[in-house]
Amino acid sequence: MHKIIFIVIMMFVGVASFSEEAAEDDNVKTLRALLSQVKSNGFTENKTHNLRETEFLTASEQQQRLLNEAQASLKKIRAETESLKKEFSDNEDVLTKLESEVVKRTGNLGEMFGVVRQVSQDVAAMRNSTLLSAFIGAKPPVLEELSAAKSLPDIQQLETLWYELQLQMTTQGESKQVKGLYVNGSGATQEGLINHVGPFVAFTDAGYLSFDESTGTFLALQVQPSESNLLPDYIRSNDEFSDVFIDPTKGALLSINSQAPSLFSRIKQGGLIGYIILIIGLSGVIYASFLLARIITTNSKVKAQLADIESINISNPLGRILAQYQNEKNDDDLESLEMKLDEAVLKELPSLEKGHSLIKLLAAVAPLLGLLGTVTGMIATFQSITLFGTGDPKLMASGISQALITTVLGLVTAIPLLFLHNILSSKSREVIQILDHQSAGLIAQKSQAVS
Repeated sequence: MHKIIFIVIMMFVGVASFSEEAAEDDNVKTLRALLSQVKSNGFTENKTHNLRETEFLTASEQQQRLLNEAQASLKKIRAETESLKKEFSDNEDVLTKLESEVVKRTGNLGEMFGVVRQVSQDVAAMRNSTLLSAFIGAKPPVLEELSAAKSLPDIQQLETLWYELQLQMTTQGESKQVKGLYVNGSGATQEGLINHVGPFVAFTDAGYLSFDESTGTFLALQVQPSESNLLPDYIRSNDEFSDVFIDPTKGALLSINSQAPSLFSRIKQGGLIGYIILIIGLSGVIYASFLLARIITTNSKVKAQLADIESINISNPLGRILAQYQNEKNDDDLESLEMKLDEAVLKELPSLEKGHSLIKLLAAVAPLLGLLGTVTGMIATFQSITLFGTGDPKLMASGISQALITTVLGLVTAIPLLFLHNILSSKSREVIQILDHQSAGLIAQKSQAVS
């Protein structure tokens, strides 16, 4: 029914189109001619529509055939999938049973397999991390294979592992001398005799060597320990036993010692403020030493004058006071004589106390400069944190070093200056007390003579 309706609609459409074409044709002159042309075109359109309908029906049958074939193929594939799922499930059951059987049959061999793998990993790690690898060579491939193995090792692999263990133990107990290459203190590679005591230390007659695991080379330590002076005697010794310093941490302590900064390096970390503190401290100590030497000399002269009152020497404070007394002793006015002697004592005080306030000032300024260095160092540290964060502590090390070193330098400078100031003050007070005592004694003597 649908097909008939479609055909009728197409016929009307064709008639309308042909009518428009005929009306536009300049050759059509009469209605009879137009009717004939429409009739002719209608038969042509009918044939075309019939042909199209036949092709459509043929294509529909072909699509139905392809659909049937696809459905049959899908059914077949689903059947194969179900079969494979069943086979996979059966294989899993069989595999589980076989694994259980392997575990039962393996027994103690499974524990041995775990031990072999662990021992292989340990031996490989020791071979890479110790200086012995430079003498016995890199780790063999069998250690890598046993470390990553997932099956039981064979007899040949076990024998190789036993040999590597024995080689490691034997070399660790030896103290040998071999010819090899190393990097000296100036950074040049040279060939020489390298001694090693087990896995602990390696050295030449010039000093101890460190072992670089990444490159497998020996490097001369930039800072040698004080025990390195034993190395030439050890190398030349032919005795069965000889003294030599070894590092039980296999080079870690020697590396830390070589990286420890020297005294001058630490002073350099204090920066400009650190140098200023040192200059102040050194100047203060020199000046205080000069004042101390002078006051000690004056003290000895005063005591020598005190021992011989009759022989007056004006090169010392007591002699000058005695000379003043001799010039004024004929004056019967005791009050005037006392005032003149007090004036003579007061004249001696500036020279005896000269420089004491400056030493005290330097002792007080040094810790303050150290505090200033601490503040500036912490400011530099916080600036580094602001710019780079806290990911790399080395970026903050310079500021922290300055903060700590300047404080230390300030305290180290202030402490001896305080001691020197105290010694100077005590020596000066001792001389002043002698002068006051002798002045009072002279007044008392004159008072008795007048009375």
